[in-house]
Amino acid sequence: MGHERVGVLPKTQPWKGVVNQITSFSGTEVDASEIASSTLANVRSRFESIQHDSGIKAAFKFLVALSISARPDKTAPYGLQISPALSPLALAKALHQWVSSNRDSLEYAQLAQGAASDAIANWYSDHSSQKSLFQGEGEQTEIWSKTATGAGFCELSRLFFAKFTERYLNYFLEREASASCRTIEQRDSLQGQLRQHIDTISKHAFETAKITQSFAAGWHNLHTKESTPSDKEVEAFLAIAFGKIREELRREGNK
Repeated sequence: MGHERVGVLPKTQPWKGVVNQITSFSGTEVDASEIASSTLANVRSRFESIQHDSGIKAAFKFLVALSISARPDKTAPYGLQISPALSPLALAKALHQWVSSNRDSLEYAQLAQGAASDAIANWYSDHSSQKSLFQGEGEQTEIWSKTATGAGFCELSRLFFAKFTERYLNYFLEREASASCRTIEQRDSLQGQLRQHIDTISKHAFETAKITQSFAAGWHNLHTKESTPSDKEVEAFLAIAFGKIREELRREGNK
């Protein structure tokens, strides 16, 4: 599938360093290393067979459909009528309806939908000259047309996996950190620090998700040029992507 071998991915700050930075400013006596390890273990556990969930597959298929629909000779992949002239808000609404009607776990569906919505909004912002959610149809069409290429799709999919990972890191980090606090005041202080360092966690998740780009472009070019990827092909892609992220998080936990 056009795999590109990517070795160990350096990060500007290791995960344990991120957690230590957050906890050191909270005024609480907690074991940052234990919190970091427990958080990664929980996220890795959730990612073991997550590719089978219908809500996650639906969210990812929506991004695939957006990419296919952005071509001049577009069809209606998965029965989705997606106009490349739609605004991010309109796409987010269509995404919500699509995932809601194709889901198993409510938790996974909400996380996947949120991650896909974030990916769409971030893509639009990164590729828009006016940095606005409200632009003319012509410019919106031009922006989404960039997702139709292998390079564009692998960037969009990386945003999705980054945002999905970020949401789980935040969820389990807050849970593990709160459990380590002895008083309500300590917990409130630590939660305040978590909110202040949201950008740091987001950056770490984005760097982690880079490993998914090593094969996304090749998969897109192979499976979307002549047809629409089947459920089995989508599930296989997700298995590889989440597997790569799990391995990267395992490596982080062993540092």
